Amino acid sequence: MAGPLSGIRVLDFTHALAGPFGTMVLTDLGAEVNHIQRIGERDETRGHGPFANGRSTFRFSVERGKRAVQIDLKKPEGVELALKLAERSDVLAENFRTGSMDRMGLGYEVVSKRNPRIIYASCTGFGQTGPYATREGVDIVAQAMSGLMSLTGEADGRPMRSGASMGDTLGGAYLAMGIISALYERERSGVGQRLDVSMAESLIYHLENAIIRYSATGEVPTRIGPRHPLSTPFQPFETSDGWIVVAAVRDWEAFCIVIGREELAHDPRLQTAADRTPHHDELEPILMEVFREKSSQEWFDSLKGICMTAPIYTIADMIEDPDFQDRQSIVSLPVPGPEERRVLVSNSPIRLSRTSPKIDRPAPSAGEHTSDQPKNR
Repeated sequence: MAGPLSGIRVLDFTHALAGPFGTMVLTDLGAEVNHIQRIGERDETRGHGPFANGRSTFRFSVERGKRAVQIDLKKPEGVELALKLAERSDVLAENFRTGSMDRMGLGYEVVSKRNPRIIYASCTGFGQTGPYATREGVDIVAQAMSGLMSLTGEADGRPMRSGASMGDTLGGAYLAMGIISALYERERSGVGQRLDVSMAESLIYHLENAIIRYSATGEVPTRIGPRHPLSTPFQPFETSDGWIVVAAVRDWEAFCIVIGREELAHDPRLQTAADRTPHHDELEPILMEVFREKSSQEWFDSLKGICMTAPIYTIADMIEDPDFQDRQSIVSLPVPGPEERRVLVSNSPIRLSRTSPKIDRPAPSAGEHTSDQPKNR
């Protein structure tokens, strides 16, 4: 069965990661995404390895299922072709630096006159307005200026970038969410609108209680390592054969009995998760010593029902996990070429009972679908 966005046509001018991730979400949901590859312009991520059959596998993580169209946007006829494609599209998505599309003759005012129903979606480091509107904004810049890096890392260590490109991927996810919201609104109003997504603001939106804690206390939140700022214990612990996380202790007394430290259950300073947090420096060394005494599986078995525990997986562990395999959290795609090759990619987390995403098409080769479009003349 066709996906929920079947029939929606997207004109995709995105590059690098944030924009392509957002339009990938639309592709996964069934939209027809025509990725415009500018003749004479280089997308550096196409050189990112490793490679399979001579193709960058990085592109498979964000371009699967898309259609590739090459246009020379340095020529007036190329710009006119792009405008004709915009006329028959529902969405135009781009993540160039603010003002770039205007200089190419493809800005919002021009495109919306040709197609008043179009959703014109932009994702940049800092948005289309404000003092930083024209500033470049790659993932690490967004992580730095949103405050996220100041919260990530050991207390006595350097600020750390998150292990995945969260500025890019969250920016892309909100690009997709905004597009879908605007398409829904268009069903009522009959007209399109402009969407402006900031990567930095996408991260700020996810700082959860850090902002309100600062507002309430006047204390600037900072790095505290892998633990939670409000609940204890809520962190990883090394076991005799690996690492686990321990969180959300439901019954403190039962927890203390299982770990063999019953005296902690009667300490009046440690009765609730919030009570324990100010005394984290005293409690952590005790728990670290205790958890090293048994294997991860032993702790999972004995703590079941008392608190939440889980292993800390490597990527390989996650791929082999029977639950993720059963739900097909990871799927494989063919890599066209002389050799029979397949690569693994993450599946969509959106599962619908009738129109669930179906990921079964690889990333296109350069310009693969150009001939399907109106002639560039």
